[in-house]
Amino acid sequence: MTCPAVRTGGRFLADMLSHVDCQAQSIGAYGYGALANPNSALSLAFTGLLTIFVALFGLRLLLGERMSGRDVMLDVLRVGIVLTLATSWPAWRVLGYNTVLQGPAALAGSIGLASGLPGGPGELTGRLQAADDQIVVLTIYGTGRMTGGANRSDSINDSFRGVALADQSALGYGRVAFLGGVIAPSAAVRLGAGLLLALAPLMAALLLFAGTRDLFFGWLRGLAACAAGALVLPIIYGVELAVLEPWLRDAVAQRGTQVLTPSAPTELIVIGSAFAVIAFTVLGVIARIAFFSRMPALHLPGLPGEWRGGPLAGTAQPALAGGMAQPPSRAFAVAEAVAQTMRREEQAAGAGSERIDRSRLVAPADARPGTPAAPPELLGDSHRGSRRTARGSGVSERRDMKP
Repeated sequence: MTCPAVRTGGRFLADMLSHVDCQAQSIGAYGYGALANPNSALSLAFTGLLTIFVALFGLRLLLGERMSGRDVMLDVLRVGIVLTLATSWPAWRVLGYNTVLQGPAALAGSIGLASGLPGGPGELTGRLQAADDQIVVLTIYGTGRMTGGANRSDSINDSFRGVALADQSALGYGRVAFLGGVIAPSAAVRLGAGLLLALAPLMAALLLFAGTRDLFFGWLRGLAACAAGALVLPIIYGVELAVLEPWLRDAVAQRGTQVLTPSAPTELIVIGSAFAVIAFTVLGVIARIAFFSRMPALHLPGLPGEWRGGPLAGTAQPALAGGMAQPPSRAFAVAEAVAQTMRREEQAAGAGSERIDRSRLVAPADARPGTPAAPPELLGDSHRGSRRTARGSGVSERRDMKP
């Protein structure tokens, strides 16, 4: 695939952006095809890794390892994903190539169109090139220091007093800031996405084994970061055009009527540098979120070990995969409070029964050896207990007095 050549002059920015985009697409498509070729060394290595994975799976079955249906399904699904990513270009073109290289631009165009930003779908490159052409025209006109002209007002901003930068150099630096702020972030995102897309067959093989799985997910994060960068950069450039295009029209119009513009070089440098810093800062934030944020461990639903014996079996808090204690949830706190209450009630009931048993074991001092134990008093019989006890005591005394 032949990419358009970059030439100096009026279409430098547009040619540069088109060339970088073409190179990114070529690297992503033809690089994938070169690595996925059955005759390539990587394809042979991939076949060997897949054979090792299947052999290890069979060895686990021969050794009698207990495997649930979920584990078998996950292994089969993993093999299917690896084969799709590494060998099927039509599937990968839809899932990865178009999603990363073309999807973000379409979304950014829709957002910019709804927000009223300049540079809708298909016209952002042309608007940026037109802005660069206007900067060149302003540089040719200059500020009027050497050719003379009239001040627009008596304000200090419309005079050359206090201006520390030379006109032509300052305007040149402003154009450098504008071009660098547009080309460098775009090239980094597009070329990075093309390179990561080309490495799909290699990275897919890393998903097979637990020791290399983190590299695969890091590769996915890199693709997500490139896609997010391709989404936000057109929006940033749209805001920059919304600021720069009216400013350039006003500055060029003033110079066309021989009005001095001493503040224009400094303002151009500030606009170009500010949006360049904004673009790189946003890309840094995206990279920070993608690569350096801790993602919570995902666990399938099941019964943890401390809950298998019921709510009173244990009170240990669940822990994360990294060994750090996880903050208890509201449901865990409620269950813990209920468990503690039930334990206190059982301890109180156990202490009360122990006191009752001890009172039954200890006989009164005036009890006789042959006297049978009195039946336990029932609830509601307290008002009749004294008469029944008195009647029983009289009968027993008369019986004892008989010879």
